[in-house]
Amino acid sequence: MLAHSLPEDFSPEEAQISGTILCVDDESQILKSLKRVFRRAGHDTVIFTSAAEALEYLQENTVDLIISDMRMPEMDGNKFLSEAASQWPNSVRMLLTGYSDLDSMVGAINNGHIYRYISKPWDETDLLMSIQRALETKRLKDEHTRLNKLTDEQNIKLQALNSSLEERVAKRTEDLKKANTSLHNAYADSVAVFARIIGMREGESAAHGERIAELAERVAVHMKLDDQQRQDIQYAALLHDIGKIGLPDTLLQTPYESQSDEQREQYQQHSVNGEAVLMSLGPLESAASIIRSHHERINGSGFPDGLKGEDIPLGARILNVVNEHDDLLSGALLGRQLDAAAANSYLEAGSGIRYDPNVVAAFLAISADRTQSESIRKELVLSIDDVKPGMVLAQDIYLRENVLMLRSGQVLTESFIKKFKTLRTDSKKMSLLKVCT
Repeated sequence: MLAHSLPEDFSPEEAQISGTILCVDDESQILKSLKRVFRRAGHDTVIFTSAAEALEYLQENTVDLIISDMRMPEMDGNKFLSEAASQWPNSVRMLLTGYSDLDSMVGAINNGHIYRYISKPWDETDLLMSIQRALETKRLKDEHTRLNKLTDEQNIKLQALNSSLEERVAKRTEDLKKANTSLHNAYADSVAVFARIIGMREGESAAHGERIAELAERVAVHMKLDDQQRQDIQYAALLHDIGKIGLPDTLLQTPYESQSDEQREQYQQHSVNGEAVLMSLGPLESAASIIRSHHERINGSGFPDGLKGEDIPLGARILNVVNEHDDLLSGALLGRQLDAAAANSYLEAGSGIRYDPNVVAAFLAISADRTQSESIRKELVLSIDDVKPGMVLAQDIYLRENVLMLRSGQVLTESFIKKFKTLRTDSKKMSLLKVCT
């Protein structure tokens, strides 16, 4: 059963897509006819009279379309197309049959996943249109596969890029953290230097700033202030007397309660001057505001602005209490030294008048805790090299005669210990510290 002749006006250019077609049929005349039809339509065609030979060819070669007869000796079209579908699923498969064998055709459809079947004898125009549609379908599937593969490759590259970007962002974030930490440390170091300069200017009160900074920190923790508030208060405590640097020695050596009106007017400018010195430093702006107001009183009788109640910054109210408590112990406020109990009583008496009652209550609470913990500590005399952070100084330390470095009761920090090691001399006295553990 041979194919009809091609129409005289058929042109291969009408076939928009050309491909490689493999044909299997046990009748050689049919194969020759198919090859002639497909060649004129612009397709490459390979033919086999044996399904086994066709499978061998497919092991080494790729084709776009496979056309197989149904009834063939040794291996029928159903089995051949099923094998081809299993091993070369990208090739389109078509069944060529001249028999009305429904069961065999259903098997080929189910097992060989054929695109369509063509009956013998075929109509050449219909055959070529079927071939064209099959090749178009294959091209679409191939393009879909290509795009999916490209998408997968791009996704892999995008994931790699995202991973790299995340690493770069993480590194940049870490670099910024280091830079911020370095900047923070630079400010902390600068504050420590300024505090030391202030201490040297004040003579016997050289460790005043460190003492009240430690106490202010404890009060702030007790009052559950956040980290930034505590940092501002600590900076303010260390630098609160920076405005005194330009004051005359005679004024600094005169207790506040013994100063003349003229002296007090001059003295009261030190908190304003201190704010002015620090205002240009961004990270110290809040600390500068605290310094300006740390001599304000809760009843409005303080200086320099006569602020009252909660109009006074909380940090300034805390600094006011711990600062005046230390001045009561040293005699700088009243001209005579009070012991801790008497100083605490003075604060209680001024609660609601000079001082914020909440701050006084917090200070007395931490003072009681501190006294209780100190009562059970054991005193030791240790070399500077053996002192550990967290130990409490049990005896005043002087940098030189009449220049107090640290007062008894100061909790030793790692930075303080480094200062001791840096400043120690060959003096045996300077190399030993009395501490409480």
